Amino acid sequence: MRIEARRLSWGVPDRAIVREVDLVVEPGETVGLIGPNGSGKSSLLRCLAGLRAPTGGEVRYDDADVARWSARARARHVAFVEQTADTDSDLTVGEVVALGRTAHGSPWRGPTATDRAIVAAALDRLDLALLADRPWKQLSGGERQRTHLARALAQRTWGLLLDEPTNHLDVRHQLELLELVATTQQTVVVALHDLALAARYCDRLVLLQRGAVVADGPADRVLTPVLLREVFEVDADVGRDDAGRLAVAYRGPAR
Repeated sequence: MRIEARRLSWGVPDRAIVREVDLVVEPGETVGLIGPNGSGKSSLLRCLAGLRAPTGGEVRYDDADVARWSARARARHVAFVEQTADTDSDLTVGEVVALGRTAHGSPWRGPTATDRAIVAAALDRLDLALLADRPWKQLSGGERQRTHLARALAQRTWGLLLDEPTNHLDVRHQLELLELVATTQQTVVVALHDLALAARYCDRLVLLQRGAVVADGPADRVLTPVLLREVFEVDADVGRDDAGRLAVAYRGPAR
């Protein structure tokens, strides 16, 4: 599925948070959103998911205007995972993941055998099978994050919109998650703080500053010493590691 933002803007009274963003994500592409805190990454993702109505511009899935769609229709096309996963729910892990099947079934029937198989596969993919019967309230922050990611996989959508999905995850689960994201056939837009992980696992990076796109392209064209200084206010050296991957070495805050 192709995801497109056309001169997309969103904000609150007296403050523009997303500023006339033009963005095209081709089918199967993984695009990383990067930028300092307050740059508009989360707000842009919510607009792309149809959870916030733009104050200007539009969002399109395969050239269809998302503003005309119901929430149920959107949920059959994209899954959104937000940055935090706090809730007072009494559900178990398996029940939370099963919520991903809601948009695909009838509210008057229970889960089908296909639904149950999809949920089981999502639990297994996120290393949660042994926790399926554990109450949500007993989970650690990382386990909660993986549970919501499993729910998104259970939705079986064409697109994934992920807001800081590596939050609360240990190193192993961060790498496993991003390997999953990089190898999926889905169209993915993911906001990340870790620039090294973004460079390693994303096909393309989009750099935001104060709600506007300031760079868009391959990692080596976006993560440059000049842009790191101008946008992130750090001095850094950019090179390649022994495996040929882009490496960023921070020298300190820009002086």
